[in-house]
Amino acid sequence: MGKVGGILLIVTIFSVLFGAVAAQDNAIRIGSKLFTEQIVLGQIMLQALEEAGFDVVDRTGLGPTGATRQALLNGEIDIYPEYTGTALSIHFNDVEWAHIPPGATRDAVMGYALGSSYDAAINDIIWLVPPPANSPYAFAVTTDFAEEHSMYTVSDMADYVNTGGYVLLATGDEFAYRPDGVASFEQTYGFDLREDQMMIIPDGTPLQTEQALHEGRDNVNFAMAYLTDGLLLAYDFVVLEDNLGAQPIYTPTPLVRGEVIRANPRIVGILNPIFAVLTTETLRVMNARVEVDGESPADVAHIWLSDMGFIGG
Repeated sequence: MGKVGGILLIVTIFSVLFGAVAAQDNAIRIGSKLFTEQIVLGQIMLQALEEAGFDVVDRTGLGPTGATRQALLNGEIDIYPEYTGTALSIHFNDVEWAHIPPGATRDAVMGYALGSSYDAAINDIIWLVPPPANSPYAFAVTTDFAEEHSMYTVSDMADYVNTGGYVLLATGDEFAYRPDGVASFEQTYGFDLREDQMMIIPDGTPLQTEQALHEGRDNVNFAMAYLTDGLLLAYDFVVLEDNLGAQPIYTPTPLVRGEVIRANPRIVGILNPIFAVLTTETLRVMNARVEVDGESPADVAHIWLSDMGFIGG
């Protein structure tokens, strides 16, 4: 190959590589946490934006809360769904000047208003419309156990714990250690779980904790759950009612980097109508199709978006 040909080859290679990098830079990177509901929500956003003509990169199932949040702040992803209660309880609970009134986390409107304004001011993160859905933490027990111990509320659980009842809770580490997890129930209901009363699964999801309860693994008799879990429709479980309101409102809301929204304002008009109709029951049914029926999150998202008329069939 001659000198000119070699130069042209090098230029061509650099052009191809640069074009690939530029395309990657312009793509919208969709992230999510590890568990089913998050991945389904990530797929909903990804497919809706792709249908609208955006280049997208699938980074769903990225990691636990801290890692996914940091990826957004670092610019490694551009959008992911976060829960309003998590934002106030975790992301802004140590902001010195932030005034979070008592009960704000249990007020859907106030929680959204505070969290969205703080994220916009501090991090240039824009919150899109919140859906009419709530996905809080909960305790699940088997129906047999509930009937044997007349246990249907967390108050009943507290009485059981405080009178020396045997407890082994299958839980992820976030629920075990976050202030809006086990600690919020302990503070509200007046009981304490020791470390040896929890089987802690690193980065554990409700799919894992509920399977452990269903199987009776290691004599587990309580499991961390979310109210929107699909497995709750399949297993013979009782979800203990949070009768004193320990849990925040957890509304899954798209969070987008400000520079991405300003460069692509159409994102707002695409995703807002979708999230506006996502109900608690809709999430539960979609989660069940993944966790119980074995469908992929991508297929479940595609079918729902198509049935609702948000994308072509």
